[in-house]
Amino acid sequence: AVEKMGADSMRLIYMLQDPTQELWFGFNAAKEPRNSLNILHNLNSLIYRSPLKELNKIEDKWIISKFNSLIKKVGWKLEALEPHHASRALQNFWLNELSRGYIQLIRDRLSADDKEARFALQEIYINLIKLCAPFIPFISENIWLELKKKALVKEESVHLSEWPKCDSKKINDKLEKQFEILFQIIEKGLAARDKAAIGLRWPLNKAVISLPKEIKLSNELKEIILRQLNIKLIELEAGELNVKLDTKLTSELEAEGYAREFARHVQDARKKSGLEKKDAIELKISTEKELKAMLEKHLGFLKDRVNAKKIEFSDGILKDGFEFEIRGKKIKIIFS
Repeated sequence: AVEKMGADSMRLIYMLQDPTQELWFGFNAAKEPRNSLNILHNLNSLIYRSPLKELNKIEDKWIISKFNSLIKKVGWKLEALEPHHASRALQNFWLNELSRGYIQLIRDRLSADDKEARFALQEIYINLIKLCAPFIPFISENIWLELKKKALVKEESVHLSEWPKCDSKKINDKLEKQFEILFQIIEKGLAARDKAAIGLRWPLNKAVISLPKEIKLSNELKEIILRQLNIKLIELEAGELNVKLDTKLTSELEAEGYAREFARHVQDARKKSGLEKKDAIELKISTEKELKAMLEKHLGFLKDRVNAKKIEFSDGILKDGFEFEIRGKKIKIIFS
């Protein structure tokens, strides 16, 4: 796999290059293409069989639209003898639209084993590898054989499979433009969080979003923004696209933030212990009274997030287990 990655890294360098321009080359030239191919290959770990064939969520419809637009563009650019434009469109899709876009939107759905998200991802990834095969043949074949082991494809080789066909009925230009705005809003919101030094796990009360009058946000898009920015309310106003966050943390928001951070540490401890997601635990916690009171408000969330049958607090200090801090508050846990 490493050798195939190296060969296709070199191939990708030339495929992306405009033949009318000089190609600068050096020792680190293959680093960026290799990282790009690694992302494409690693997406394979998210692909599992899902028999569902109906998609209702707006983000699923968007990625299906983007992919059919991609099929159309790649075919068009190849026929126009512009393989570098086709290569750039492919790489942009798997890096930005798929990995940094769609996967981020459906991360919680994948964790919950959402059948619609699984199906959309499965359909797109399999056909994406078919599109990639003429450009990066070795890594495409390697991924295809891994998909075949999962019984997700039938052909012995990706190079024996049929070229994907564009379904124009599934292309929605209006939806694609709406998602361009959506991702700009999310990007500005995350930048505002970074500037305020407030991590994404800490919920905020409100975001004031400025948009030109002609741009409308549907309730479905608002729900995505609420989830992605971890905020409770959205307030819209007319103006140049911008996002302002209400960064004041109430006691309720603070308690939820501590619960989310606590769950993350427990999940890390579960992984270090070699537990799988399906393995239920009984969790015992030792911490100060203030944090105990905050965590007790979110026991239902914690049980569900860390798959705990039982959660109890210890009056004394636990001898064994895992120890960590959240904003200076010391915590020790043990589970069985």
